[in-house]
Amino acid sequence: MVNNKGQESAPFELLISVIIMGFVIFVGLIAMNQLNEQKCINETRAKLEEMKTKIETVVTERSPQQITFLLNTCYNPKDEKVKIQDYGEPAFCAEYCGATKNLCTLLQYYYSGVNDTGGMSERLCLDISPDADFPTRGGGNCPDKENYELIDFRDEIVQGQYLLLNKTGVTSTYPTICAYLKTG
Repeated sequence: MVNNKGQESAPFELLISVIIMGFVIFVGLIAMNQLNEQKCINETRAKLEEMKTKIETVVTERSPQQITFLLNTCYNPKDEKVKIQDYGEPAFCAEYCGATKNLCTLLQYYYSGVNDTGGMSERLCLDISPDADFPTRGGGNCPDKENYELIDFRDEIVQGQYLLLNKTGVTSTYPTICAYLKTG
């Protein structure tokens, strides 16, 4: 008489192995998705830090700055918005700027689309005057430049190549920053 017990349990063991393997693949895919999401967040933060540094440099050192401001391709650009905004709440300013100020200026990023976190926002404290001006019309301090368009960073910072110039007048009490977006 031959013992068939091993043959009888083989299909059951195979089924258990397939279930465990499926679970391991599922958990692995979730981990890879979370890793990719964190990579996207880190790349966005790095680009925002670069833009923050360029804006502060053009204001404080008055040296022209060029920047290619292109966010990663992780999110739909239609769902992303970057702009400069002022806040007049000391507690809010202390949270982002680390110092109690009555008024602070922040570089803000919003992603309103769907991702694992349901959207995303980043705020970075800008060490510039809340009165900083970003003219949108040529003439005056910011003359028109061929193949460039003036952008008001307080409305929206669109993705592209920028030339930032400090055109603050000698008697002016606040900085005038010409943010030229390359168009051609």
